[in-house]
Amino acid sequence: MADVTPTHHTTLFASDRFRLVREGFATPDGPVEKALIHHPGAVAIIAQPTPDSILLVRQYRYAIRRETLEIPAGTRVPGEHPAATAARELREEAGYTATRLEEIGRLLPAVGVSDEEMILYRAHGLAEVPAAPEYGELVAREIVPLADLAGLFAAGLLCDAKTIITAQALGIPLIRLRAP
Repeated sequence: MADVTPTHHTTLFASDRFRLVREGFATPDGPVEKALIHHPGAVAIIAQPTPDSILLVRQYRYAIRRETLEIPAGTRVPGEHPAATAARELREEAGYTATRLEEIGRLLPAVGVSDEEMILYRAHGLAEVPAAPEYGELVAREIVPLADLAGLFAAGLLCDAKTIITAQALGIPLIRLRAP
């Protein structure tokens, strides 16, 4: 594999959720510069109040200027254990607690530009509690029959990677390959 060595970095922007950094690298092709996002990590939660339904949140996404339906998720606070983040996000966004959170996988959602790692949890033993979304987080929970996911995908409401991956993992093929 290629021998790549970081040489320098400059922070272009920093917030409580991520840092945008211009980084230099020495590569076999010569010097390379990349704008990269450093992220503290995130969690996403698969919660099924019944075996034939899934808990989603309807959320306004400022970046795409519209609402989506997604599994609950959120950014980790530095130093916070990922399971604590998952419990907090499940409560804040969706108004549920879980007696147990089981880590089922990890994924890197945008490896071309970010080091964000998303940890996927399955919530067991759900109980309703009052939701407490953050200021500006326009979100409301919806319990959706699994049978409705394909239609929501076709309508463009279910469109983010973590939720599409979850549907596929639950055996609901939203994306089908066509024969060449």
